[in-house]
Amino acid sequence: MDYEVLIVGGGFSGAEAAYALANRGVKVGLATTSLDSVYLPFTPVQPPYPKGSLLAEVGPLSQRGWALHSQAKYRLENHPKIHLLQLSATRLLLEGWRVVGIESWEGPRKTAPKVVLAVGSFLSPKLYIGNVVEEAGRLSEAAYPDLYLHLQELGFRFAPQTAEVAPQEGTPGYRVEYQVFAPGEWEAHTFRLPRVEGLYGVGLCVLGRGSYAQMVEEGMRLAKLL
Repeated sequence: MDYEVLIVGGGFSGAEAAYALANRGVKVGLATTSLDSVYLPFTPVQPPYPKGSLLAEVGPLSQRGWALHSQAKYRLENHPKIHLLQLSATRLLLEGWRVVGIESWEGPRKTAPKVVLAVGSFLSPKLYIGNVVEEAGRLSEAAYPDLYLHLQELGFRFAPQTAEVAPQEGTPGYRVEYQVFAPGEWEAHTFRLPRVEGLYGVGLCVLGRGSYAQMVEEGMRLAKLL
């Protein structure tokens, strides 16, 4: 196996889970469609900063977008137990009904006995900005269309969710409609997506909504259970 845990999605919940696991000595692969958007917030991040989190380290240094991203990404990519990967996950690698890794649009396969989906608002999203509609989870960020279709083929059910992002610092406001795992597909106390053994979900893709602090806390809580 390439890793002990493989996390798909480099937002707040996925990155915090990776950081907490790595600090315990677990070898983690953190895969995201773009390394330029790792730990990049939609809006300025305000306290509280959960104790012991990556956010607690970088939040007081800068609460705003790119500066926060830069501080967090530096810590993630320099951690000896974390391998940051720019890969677009398309399918789960399965042995029967047990997950053993992911396939990617770019070609490489990565393996691990535990896979975490932390894909936020990027499952079958539609972004509305003015008269334009894009297949994006937020401005200029690609979705996971193949992964979504694959999860449907495996029998997973989904429910629609909507988020509004207000205009800020010269960026226009927009609306995103996306899919989250339907009630009953996810066990909140274990984070398991029990249709597939070894598969877990964390963050917006299972909760639907939540604050940055909540996403951070969920990532840390998952790390304690894995």
